[in-house]
Amino acid sequence: MQFSKNVVLRSICYFVFILSYSTIIWTSDNQGRAYGDEWLYFVSDNGTTHVMNFSSVPNDTQDMNFGDVYFYLYTRNNIDKPENLRISENNISIESLNFNKSNDIRVITHGWFSAENVNWIQKIKYSLLREYDLNVITVDWSELSNNIIYPYAALSTRYIGKRVAKLLDALIKTYSVGGKKIHLIGHSLGAHIMGYAGMFSMEKIHRITGLDPARPLFEIPEISPDYRLDKSDADFVDILHTCGGIFGYKRSYGHADFYPNSGQPMQPGCSGVREVAESCSHGRSHEYFEESIEYKYNTGFISFPCESWKKFDVGECKEDPTSMGYNTNVTSIGNYYFRTRNEYKFAIGNV
Repeated sequence: MQFSKNVVLRSICYFVFILSYSTIIWTSDNQGRAYGDEWLYFVSDNGTTHVMNFSSVPNDTQDMNFGDVYFYLYTRNNIDKPENLRISENNISIESLNFNKSNDIRVITHGWFSAENVNWIQKIKYSLLREYDLNVITVDWSELSNNIIYPYAALSTRYIGKRVAKLLDALIKTYSVGGKKIHLIGHSLGAHIMGYAGMFSMEKIHRITGLDPARPLFEIPEISPDYRLDKSDADFVDILHTCGGIFGYKRSYGHADFYPNSGQPMQPGCSGVREVAESCSHGRSHEYFEESIEYKYNTGFISFPCESWKKFDVGECKEDPTSMGYNTNVTSIGNYYFRTRNEYKFAIGNV
């Protein structure tokens, strides 16, 4: 097998970059930089391992190559054949062969080093369309998310959020649908994208679900609510915490915040070396949510309002339960706690 000089040179440069990058991380850590505060190991949806360095943020984003963002529509008419939605150049109209203006809209997106065709997004899509007649739209921003430099991917969430907002505005104007019919769902960095989409949309969005919203550069260091998902972004914001204090939010920023098994790693069934178990815990958020779609209200992931996990764990909080997940009560307010099994099916009901 023969290799061109360009391929060899690119490979050498890439290896030197990774080696230098890793050396910086380990050297900095030896100087007292704490794991979890300035860097993390991250296992992506496809199983590849990356160093997430968020100790510094680019000062200038003018030269950032904002790649394309793709929107794919799925309905019961085209559940396996996504329709690529394209917004007109004036950003005020959209044409679709499959969109049904009578049905509600669900929009789903991914986080760092992921894409819309990953297994968990497709599973949520199938579950939604199995149970309900909906317009399900997936957002693919993998041209930006697959950037080894995490801060660049994090900074691009505002741009992607604006693009999602333009899509929503076009649907609202073209089909006269209201914000009350729209539910946005995002995992990790995708949760912040949906927060921006809600903030920039012409109409108030009914609901945003944040699946373990990314913590690095959003909760540490602490920033303005205008730059992260919080309860001002929709009529109802529910947040599911599964890797709190590491990859995900630790504090409560929604109308209702759900903390399974304390909301921190390691989630039941996530084992092995720390880095793998933490990424597994981060992913439990979309696994729990996908499973919740099949449960009607007051079944499945029954959660209880409580002051803390410690008090819940000793049995002090047993009143006013609600369901976590897709069919939660959108009037729920506060912090909720519940337990899960260590494998699918995770829900254990009223325990």
